Parts: sequence; structure tokens; C-alpha cells
Amino acid sequence: MDPFADIDLDSESVWLDGAWYTRDDLARRIKEMIEAGDFRVSRPSQALERLEAALAQARVVTVRMPADLADAVSGTATRLGRPVGHLVREAVAYYLAAAAAYDAAQPAGATPAAPAGGDVDVQEGGAEGAFFEKAR
Repeated sequence: MDPFADIDLDSESVWLDGAWYTRDDLARRIKEMIEAGDFRVSRPSQALERLEAALAQARVVTVRMPADLADAVSGTATRLGRPVGHLVREAVAYYLAAAAAYDAAQPAGATPAAPAGGDVDVQEGGAEGAFFEKAR
């Protein structure tokens, strides 16, 4: 879902050849390759360009959330081996896609009804489910 799955916006690095590289790492790698007489720098150069483009498009958004939810998000991100920012971006993208699909399924001019039981519909189980169960 994340169009920049191989780019970590949080650490400002890109995945290339089995490792994460920052802008400085890539620039150093390209320079070392050229100095060693290896002019096949297109892959690291393209990775650097993709990283630069992704960072230029990115915007910083600050979100406050209850400690229980923050702990659930952090724990899930750790379990998945992804940065918290990636998990939050993915969750927001899923939410927006679901909202757009829901809106598209409504008859023209209909007012959408709020889901029963509150703002959020969460599957049972897991830290996230436990958090939202307490909120109900």
C-alpha cells in the first residue's frame, strides 16, 4: 500500500542491495565506486533520486494519541519490523480507501450513517482491539 515501501521516510533512507542507505551513504558509495574505476553507478544514483523525490513530497504531520493507543501502535510496528511512521501512514491510507469505497457505494444524495457503537470498528483481539474495547 505504501508507494515508498523501500524508502523509510522516518530515517530518510532507501533499501538497496540488502541494506538501508541515507543520502550521505549513497553519495559516499557513488564517490567510492567512481574513484575505484567502477562507473556502474546507475542503481545507487537512481536510489538516491527516488529517496530525494520521496522526501521532497513528504510532509510532517504531528499526531497526539492516548498512551494506550501509542503503545499499541509502537508494539505492532516493532512486531512487524517497520517504523511507527510507516504503520501510521499505512493505517491512514487504508482508512481513506475504505471511506472512499463506502462513499462510492452510497446512493447519490444519501447521508452516511455513523457505525453502531462509535467511530471505529475494530476486529476483536490483539493490543489494538483491547484498546478500542476499553473505549467503548
